[in-house]
Amino acid sequence: MKISREAKVGILALISGIILYLGFNFLKGSDFFSPNNNYYVVYNNIGGLTESNTVTLNGLSVGRVKDIQLLQQNGNKLLVTLDIQKDIILTDSTAAVLSSSSVLGGKVITLKVGPGAKLLEDGDTLMPSVEQSISELVGQKVTPIAENVDTALVNLNILIKKFQSMSGTIDATLVNLKTTSSTLNATLEQNQRAIRGVVSNLNTLSASLNDPTTGVKPLMGKFNTFADSLGQLQLAETVDKTNKSLANLNQILTKVNEGQGSLGKLTKNDSLYNNLNQFAADLDALVVDLKANPKRYVSISVFGRKDKKEEKKNTDKKAANRPQAIGNKEPVQ
Repeated sequence: MKISREAKVGILALISGIILYLGFNFLKGSDFFSPNNNYYVVYNNIGGLTESNTVTLNGLSVGRVKDIQLLQQNGNKLLVTLDIQKDIILTDSTAAVLSSSSVLGGKVITLKVGPGAKLLEDGDTLMPSVEQSISELVGQKVTPIAENVDTALVNLNILIKKFQSMSGTIDATLVNLKTTSSTLNATLEQNQRAIRGVVSNLNTLSASLNDPTTGVKPLMGKFNTFADSLGQLQLAETVDKTNKSLANLNQILTKVNEGQGSLGKLTKNDSLYNNLNQFAADLDALVVDLKANPKRYVSISVFGRKDKKEEKKNTDKKAANRPQAIGNKEPVQ
């Protein structure tokens, strides 16, 4: 049977298309010669993930992203289908971590398999997880620094404005300093001869003070010797007098404590205190009786003296009515 040239071209084109399709899918990660399992992951945001992106396990490529669907009925979440080799064992605690594969922003899904209660089968759902990209981390670090730089620039601008407003004052101060410096230089030039004379006098005085015969050192040596001698004499005499005074004082205090002498008897014996109290009580009673019966102590006659007999009778009556003597004292007549 003879095949026409057109049929050969068509068969060759079909075979080439099949080979191209299979090769393209193989380059995308599809392996037609080994069976795979499909797993599902739901993300809120895939951050630029596309179909055919790699799925890795500990850095080894074990599959690819097969399909991405938008779930508008479920808050616009994204359903990602993963095509993973069938011999890869996954548990119910396996997480599909969406992360960046490079600084340029390429995405990859990394499988983190943990110990689980059961093994996953074809069509099960993995736990989603999103890892911050390098650009996001850099942005988080750079943002506070940029804010601090902006604040520093604002403060620097304020400071520059203040210096600009104070430029007139600074210029005037510099001019005043220049004028003061010129005046000081002129004053020094005018009084240079007087200053030299003062310096010469100071040098002469310093030389005189440093003279070993008439200077300060011999005078200070003599003064120190005199002061030492005087101090020794006065100190010895003062110490001697002080010791004697303390000895006398100790003797007096000892006698007082022992009750010797007038002061010792006053401090040790309370008879003086008791006599004074008794005297005060007697004097108080006398004053009270004097106020109550003044006629007992004072007799005034207006019409002359009475007869001696009558006077004697009155005296006897008064003596009979007179109070007893107070203490050891005689009654007042």
